[in-house]
Amino acid sequence: MTGARVGSEAWLRRVFVEDTCPDIFGGWRPNRDDPLLVLLGGQPGAGKTSAQRAVLAANPQAGLVPVTGDDLREYHPDYALLAERFPLEMPAATGPVSGGLVRLALDHALTGRYSVLLEGTFRDTGMVAGAVDRFAAAGYRAEVVAVAAPAAVSRLATEQRALGGPWGGFGRWTPPDAHQAGLEGSPKTLAALEKLPAISRVQVWSRDRVLYDNTRRTDGMWRLESLAAEVLRAEQSRQLAPAEAAAWLGDYQQTFLDAVSRPGYLGVATIPTYELLEQDAANLIPVAATLPQVDADHLRREGAARRAALSREPHHQR
Repeated sequence: MTGARVGSEAWLRRVFVEDTCPDIFGGWRPNRDDPLLVLLGGQPGAGKTSAQRAVLAANPQAGLVPVTGDDLREYHPDYALLAERFPLEMPAATGPVSGGLVRLALDHALTGRYSVLLEGTFRDTGMVAGAVDRFAAAGYRAEVVAVAAPAAVSRLATEQRALGGPWGGFGRWTPPDAHQAGLEGSPKTLAALEKLPAISRVQVWSRDRVLYDNTRRTDGMWRLESLAAEVLRAEQSRQLAPAEAAAWLGDYQQTFLDAVSRPGYLGVATIPTYELLEQDAANLIPVAATLPQVDADHLRREGAARRAALSREPHHQR
């Protein structure tokens, strides 16, 4: 079995038993009387990591075991090498390992009746709804926390994370199509989840507050009109306030400079994200310019310099 192919079923089961299971479930106790499944989702960069801490703090008695697919990428034997030297290839290369270990973790949770906090992007409605059905059939309560941020904010956050690794290294990179898939898929998944009888509570959070909180009455009906998806979409498409726009533009300029300073980082894989960020910047400059202290001409010159730099990269020389 030691020679099993990385990502094969035999390899996944060995790694799960020897390493992943003790790491995830060690120190947690089963919740046999009232097990709970909390689904935490939203587009990449929306703020799910902070939301996870808040959910755990709000449910101290539930014994929620966090299961996050992105965290399980590290069990790929080449993860450190990929993250350091090939960060743009890392997500695709480690995806089968991450997905397989999530599946085994959920199987183990059901068998042992552990409460679970399952985090993801909500881009695959069928997979998320299927998890609810499995846990509900086993007698679990199920709740949903969806996290939303304006698209420009989450898009920039994914790049800040990618460029913000320790000691000047790389963090986890998010392909632009993955961000878009989460942005488009999360409202659809949330709408489907709110229709499932097994879901007893649905919340929508922004980065700083609860936007929506709906619970079922004893008769099984929702206390409020079912509007979770609409609330999520509204936050994703929300226009930033002038102060937010000015701060975003400053953060983006610094992030762009960081990207340019990394040899080989800007290229075919990454420039599509920066083209979208340039569109975001163009939309936000007039908003920020309503503040008297903001120099709109300076912001436009910065934008022109960024676009000139992008035009010189390989992506634009095909």
